[in-house]
Amino acid sequence: MEINYLFILCVVPAILLYGVAKSGLGGSISLISIPLMTVVMPLNQALAIILPILIFSDFIAVYRFRKEFDLSIIKLIVPFAALGIFIGSFTFSYFSEELLKFIVGIMGFLFASHYFLFKKDKIIPTKKNFFKGAIFSTIAGFTSFCVHAGGTPTSIYLLPLKLKKEIYVGTRVVFFTFVNLIKLPFYLHLSMITSESFLQSVILIPFTIIGIFIGYKILKIIDEKLFYNIIYLLIFLTSTNLIYNFL
Repeated sequence: MEINYLFILCVVPAILLYGVAKSGLGGSISLISIPLMTVVMPLNQALAIILPILIFSDFIAVYRFRKEFDLSIIKLIVPFAALGIFIGSFTFSYFSEELLKFIVGIMGFLFASHYFLFKKDKIIPTKKNFFKGAIFSTIAGFTSFCVHAGGTPTSIYLLPLKLKKEIYVGTRVVFFTFVNLIKLPFYLHLSMITSESFLQSVILIPFTIIGIFIGYKILKIIDEKLFYNIIYLLIFLTSTNLIYNFL
């Protein structure tokens, strides 16, 4: 793994953002990570390096939120996410790297645009819905397998439920722990994770630990609305660039 200034500027912040996301600060902020890493490496390599890091981070986060999650939601969305992962494993080879980047760009663009155009201070909680949960968790499993970007469809289902903050974060943490563990054997079967990529993951793991620590600190020292505005702006700009490059 060649270490240079461009690598440091792209990969290290990407891993830090995954750590920040795992701290409970917001999973969608890591949407910028894959585009950053693909500046210096192929998409497949970026996906392979990130997965072991995600699993390691999941175990840390699960311990923190081990008593704060909604089991009924987990029972619904995990099986359908597994279905999405299964679909993704069989269709992944049919997607070009450019198309997958475009998918990430579209997701990020729509998500950030919705945030800036339609965000509301008060949202009436919705009830748990089997079909909505099934649809969006299947999409989450698929997009998580292909581009480690299952946070957005997951949020589309979970956020309107207006769960208690700790329960919302804990449910996401437990959900993605299952998702990433289910993805692992498929990545191995497709030879995406190799001994070399795993070594690269191990080398980068300390940065995700730093990211988790930063995430906890940020929650205490910065206004949450300002932080999210900055992150969503970065997602919007990066996603717009991905769409522009594809077109």
